[in-house]
Amino acid sequence: MQQKELQMEDKLIHQLIHGESQWKLREDLKTEDQLWDNFFRILSNNNRDVLDDVPLSENEKSIIKSKVTHSTFYNAAKDFTGANGQYRITLQRDDTKVGTISLLVIDHNNIAGGSSVYEVVHQIQLDKRNDSDRKRRYDVTLLINGLPVIQIELKAPNHSPLEAFNQIQKYITEQKFNGIYSNIQMFVITNGTDTRYIAANQHLQEKLLSGWVDKNNNPVTNYLDFARDVLSIPMAHQLVSAYSVLDSQQKSIILLRPYQIHAIEAIFSASKRKKTGYVWHTTGSGKTLTSYRVAHNLLSIPSLDKVIFLIDRKDLDNQTTQAFQSYANTDSIDVKQTEDTAKLAKRLTNTDRNVIVTTRQKLQTLLSWNDNSKNAKIFKKLKNLKLAFIVDECHRTVTPETKIIIDKFFNIKPLWYGFTGTPIFSENKRAENGNAAQTTKQQYGPCLHSYTIKDAIRDHAVLGFKIKGMKNAFSDDVDEDKNKDKLDAEYRSKSHMAGVIKQIFTLAYRQLGLYNFNDRGYTYSSILTVKPNGMRPIEQAKAYYNMIKQIKNGTSDTGITIPKRVQEVLPDFPKVAITFSVTEDDDSSISDQQFMKEAISDYNQTYSTNYTLEEIRTYNKNINERLARKRDQYKPQRERLDLVIVVDRLLTGFDSKYLSTLYVDRPPMQSQDIIQAFSRTNRVFDQDKTYGNIVTFQYPDTFSTKIDNALKLYSQGGIGDVIAPTWEQSKAKFESTLKDIKQYETGDVSILSAPKEEKKKFIQAFQKFDKNLSAIQTYSEFDNVNLEKDYGVTSEKLDAFRGTYKTLLEELKKEPPSDNDESEFDPDYELTTDFNKSVNYQYIVNLIQEYLPQSKEERNLEKEQEIDKYIADLSKTNKPKAEILYDLWQKIKENPANYVNKQIDQILDQMTDRAYEQALVDFANEYCLDFEKVKFVVRNYDVNAERHTGLRDMLNRSSFEKFKSEHTDSKLNRMIDWKKKVRSDLQDMYVNVINPLTEE
Repeated sequence: MQQKELQMEDKLIHQLIHGESQWKLREDLKTEDQLWDNFFRILSNNNRDVLDDVPLSENEKSIIKSKVTHSTFYNAAKDFTGANGQYRITLQRDDTKVGTISLLVIDHNNIAGGSSVYEVVHQIQLDKRNDSDRKRRYDVTLLINGLPVIQIELKAPNHSPLEAFNQIQKYITEQKFNGIYSNIQMFVITNGTDTRYIAANQHLQEKLLSGWVDKNNNPVTNYLDFARDVLSIPMAHQLVSAYSVLDSQQKSIILLRPYQIHAIEAIFSASKRKKTGYVWHTTGSGKTLTSYRVAHNLLSIPSLDKVIFLIDRKDLDNQTTQAFQSYANTDSIDVKQTEDTAKLAKRLTNTDRNVIVTTRQKLQTLLSWNDNSKNAKIFKKLKNLKLAFIVDECHRTVTPETKIIIDKFFNIKPLWYGFTGTPIFSENKRAENGNAAQTTKQQYGPCLHSYTIKDAIRDHAVLGFKIKGMKNAFSDDVDEDKNKDKLDAEYRSKSHMAGVIKQIFTLAYRQLGLYNFNDRGYTYSSILTVKPNGMRPIEQAKAYYNMIKQIKNGTSDTGITIPKRVQEVLPDFPKVAITFSVTEDDDSSISDQQFMKEAISDYNQTYSTNYTLEEIRTYNKNINERLARKRDQYKPQRERLDLVIVVDRLLTGFDSKYLSTLYVDRPPMQSQDIIQAFSRTNRVFDQDKTYGNIVTFQYPDTFSTKIDNALKLYSQGGIGDVIAPTWEQSKAKFESTLKDIKQYETGDVSILSAPKEEKKKFIQAFQKFDKNLSAIQTYSEFDNVNLEKDYGVTSEKLDAFRGTYKTLLEELKKEPPSDNDESEFDPDYELTTDFNKSVNYQYIVNLIQEYLPQSKEERNLEKEQEIDKYIADLSKTNKPKAEILYDLWQKIKENPANYVNKQIDQILDQMTDRAYEQALVDFANEYCLDFEKVKFVVRNYDVNAERHTGLRDMLNRSSFEKFKSEHTDSKLNRMIDWKKKVRSDLQDMYVNVINPLTEE
């Protein structure tokens, strides 16, 4: 262990044992056997009365060891959580006359008191798990009643804390955390300045690492501050007990994030003072989990008779109730979902202490019962109940008017705790309606805790948004306020819908992750929401479904086809479903019912289900579950949904990390509805999903303004400043880092030959420069910047810098770190900018499309020269695509009239497909390979992989023998040489031809 890590360890232990009732340092415990002896000593002391002066025998200790040793962290957590807040072990004594006893291991009801013993150990020597194993030592372990519960791994400040994370995962894989260490509930990693924690699970996910924030959402990153705030008693014990939830469906431990804990504590404090309020936690940050623990805690207040989790009837198929039940399956509280109003009345008036999940509609029906002789007894009990309501999506579930009615019914005013990701403020308040509340504060009381979208993105709890506003030809340069009727008519047209579908198909390759499918083995999903002005929304939803169905079946007159590269990855794309409410007594009911019968039939045929119209609620639930992919049965690719068409369903309350994209073909919504809808896409998932994708198709300028206003409102609790720095601030940072990097352009000694410290300074400077160059390119003002003329930054210079950077980075990565290494560069940093990528292929295509004359006489020489320049620039970064563009462009200039009213992108797609196909044909012919096998290998090719799917089958002996017979003068007369050459040329073809042709 490095000297700096040892010094950090000493300081950490000093912090942990400082103060009253904190951890006790046990320097005498250094081996696993000593830990077991210590555990049994504490267990015996805490159970003297039960043991009745008869010590545990070695056989009994062996039995207890087997019960305390678990196969997974999740199984350990089930015992650790215990029933009624106590971890107990049942033991049949060796003396059968004594019988069976129950030993208390840990009492979570007496944290920081009673029988709880808190100890810290360090540098525990692990036993070898097998003969070839190396001996290991753990840094710092926190014991509760002798059981290792929290494991802390430290790295020196010059290392990334992720090295500790990777080390822990390695130990888990090697089964180092077994025996007494199988009871670990939580891992902490730190390098002193970056400290994070994660629940113990067999397969750790980096994106689930959580830092700590204080009550005001200020980050706590220093390891000693983290120890003070999180690892002190009672907080550490509470975190692994009261603030830990077991997900029985995923078989995993969930440790609440700090903002969830602060909210729970705020509600608990308010409830003891009989005060109400609301929690503002941004959508996607885990409000359901927070509200579950709130319900759990409120049950501990004796003055409350019941806790009611209130939802809207529309959310019965929502994941909220399923999640509640999944958490409760391994908990001591009882969650009851009411099937009808009579059962609701019975459960409300019995003496059981449980959480009741019910709908607002059932509750209103119950409260409208007449006070007649039949219901008099129940009615009286109901009116005298002392209740606490937890309201999910609190604005949609309970209106101000409904809350007034509910409050009036009960003799004792209930406590109300609303949860929302989008509070209603004075800026977007409801219309006045007598004394009904217009804002969230007026309806529920003050905000007890907030955690905005800005906080969540900073903490990597949710993703940000990548927003693309699409314009059709009609909406270009149109005053949207003055032309609403014309625009609305256009947005209802078949041509507009066809354009939307074409964009959805085109964008799918990137936004649904098809481009990198082979690395993951799965693709993402999307939602299309429609709600046109001047048309019944369901009619347009149905029209979209039918149009997509016709395109897929080849019966469409739109001329739209599914892109070939999409079909190559997903031959059955798009797998689409539609969901909306079907009524029975409206004018449109018969049409809707007939349509839905056909849609359900299509769904049944696709997924081998057998739903009917009468089972539409079950059908809708299945769509939810299939889209969410939380259950194992829906995770295989064949079970996926590519697109779900909705009006308003799924835009609130739906949660899936697989959902990457929301297509919005509707006018701009209210601020709260924008955030709610957009937030369906921003769940943290894998390394490829970096943003939630939003594509809007109506009123681009108005929508852009509305989005800006919504983000301002819900990032700071009112109209505030935009989070991003101004152009001037960002440009100043760029210029500062450019100045730092330019000093390496001159000098007598190359940086490649400079001392190690200078090399590290260069790497650090270039990383900062790269980040700031990337940042300024996101601003529209960057259009007016010429890097070469304004700053002397040419593509050649940037390429040289990048090459030097990569060389030095690889060199320094190989060297062992030293204790006095204070460099701040990130060894895992990935360069974000490439000067050569500034030319956009699609932009050139658009310019050519705009250039096409409406008559034979029209020519625009200035535009021609501009396009010539862009194609020349593109050839520097993507020669294959540039050549195709050049060929088509020359033909257009020679005879532009031939291309009037033609779609250039479609022509280019066809030319690109032919070039792609011809490259494979030429390669197969050159080496006498089977074309279909070449095609399969290329489609599944990963340039970074050591082994390639289908390659062995392609490089077979019969192909080699054919090659030898046709190339008698070739030097490749040995099969091993032939294979080596084919492999090399295959990679060259893929990198220099295939990949450029397929990239956007």
